[in-house]
Amino acid sequence: MTFATQKHRTPPAVAATDVWTPGDEIEMDALIAACSLVAQADGWVTPDERQRMVDRMRRSPAVAVFGVQEVLLGFETLNERFDRDLDDGVAAAETAVRRLRGRAGPARLLVQTACAVAEADGGFDAEERDVVLRLCVLLDLAPGGFEIVADQGRRP
Repeated sequence: MTFATQKHRTPPAVAATDVWTPGDEIEMDALIAACSLVAQADGWVTPDERQRMVDRMRRSPAVAVFGVQEVLLGFETLNERFDRDLDDGVAAAETAVRRLRGRAGPARLLVQTACAVAEADGGFDAEERDVVLRLCVLLDLAPGGFEIVADQGRRP
């Protein structure tokens, strides 16, 4: 499943130590999905929120690996899906994230990127934290490694 509808360009070269794999559609779709889930954390995205999320994504080093235009196109496509049917959008996004399960490096980087995107506006609200905790569950990662603390009595 790819959220971007355009053919992918060859991404810029990256260092051998980077854990994202340029051109890997599974990783790119998971990144798009995680950013969309963070954007949709409170159940809707206003035009102002959408623009702030796009601005955050443009500054993300992870996005540069896959190509800013491709990621932004995928983000908009998935968010349109959320707008049409929230449950379908969440299911599609979670499926894309789950495909990274077992790929430790990209999975950890995905959660780190989601945290950075959530914190980019100066805050990390409860809904965004819950999304990041859910990402950890989907990827079978311990949230303690990301210094995320769940509320007592709540499960992601």
